[in-house]
Amino acid sequence: MIVAALGLGLVLLGVETAGATPQDMIELPVTTPNLCATCHVLDSPSAGDAALNLFGLDFLENGRVWDSDLAQLDSDGDGCLNGVEVGDSDGDGVADGNVTEQAGNPGVRDNCGSGSLVDERTWDALKAMFDR
Repeated sequence: MIVAALGLGLVLLGVETAGATPQDMIELPVTTPNLCATCHVLDSPSAGDAALNLFGLDFLENGRVWDSDLAQLDSDGDGCLNGVEVGDSDGDGVADGNVTEQAGNPGVRDNCGSGSLVDERTWDALKAMFDR
C-alpha cells in the first residue's frame, strides 16, 4: 500500500521513472557484463539521470525490439556490429553458440572485445550453417 501511494505521488509530481523495464533487458540475449551500460551512459542509471548511449538510442528508435536490423548496425561506430558485441550476430534473440558474455558494448566505442575472425556481415550466414 505504501509503495503504491509513493508511486502515485511520484506520478502526480511529474517525476519520471527510469525508462528501462525488465522486458527491455529480456530483449537482449546477453547483457553480461555491461547490464544497464549496454543502453545507458551510466552503469546504474536513475530516474533523474538515465541518458541513453548510442546503442540505447538505436534500440529506442527500433521500438525497443532486438532484431536483425539492430544486430546489423554499428551504433557506436567502432567497426563492430551490435549483434557481434551483444553475442547474437543474426539478431534472432538467441545467443550465438556458447556465448555467455557480451564481446563488447554496442553503445561504447571500444575494441569490439576480442575481435572477429570473420567478416561480421557474413557471420549470420555462417551461424545458420551450424545451428540446425
